[in-house]
Amino acid sequence: MNTIIIDNFFSNFHNIKNEFKKIKLYDFGEYNKMTSNNDSKTIWPGKRSLYIHNENPFLFNLSLKELFEKWKDVEETPKLEFKTVLHLRLDEDEKKDFIHYDPDDLTMIVYLSKTNLNSGTAINPDNSDEPETIVKFVQNRCVIFDSKKRHRSLNNHGTNLDNGRLTLNTFLTIHKEIQWKN
Repeated sequence: MNTIIIDNFFSNFHNIKNEFKKIKLYDFGEYNKMTSNNDSKTIWPGKRSLYIHNENPFLFNLSLKELFEKWKDVEETPKLEFKTVLHLRLDEDEKKDFIHYDPDDLTMIVYLSKTNLNSGTAINPDNSDEPETIVKFVQNRCVIFDSKKRHRSLNNHGTNLDNGRLTLNTFLTIHKEIQWKN
């Protein structure tokens, strides 16, 4: 699968952008104590929310609506599982970040903070620390890629929720064959 980029992911983003900041975020230790799912065993830098479908069902459903309206290559199917969280990474998290892959089938990241062209996501080929794709951090841009591709955030920035690197991360699992349009 090629990397998909969707600019202006949320229609009328200006009306909802501050709603994301109202969702509570937890560091890895706090998150791990509060959850019993397998995801908590994966180490990550920064702060993360609990699943958005519980924390803010409206924003979760809105993100699904936007995905299926704007990404025409996938047919809506009940065979997809979505795990969506907010993730905040700050300047202090840059040294803790690392190249990794996600255990799901697809990863979708929506950049929520103000545009920072020095930041973004690097997607690496197997066995290389040099990225094959760099997606720039543009507010309200969505990037979708194969979760098994090694990747990492680039240039985490800021000192708090108002100026840090805030993203909406969705991990998609395909439970049965999905219908792809040609």
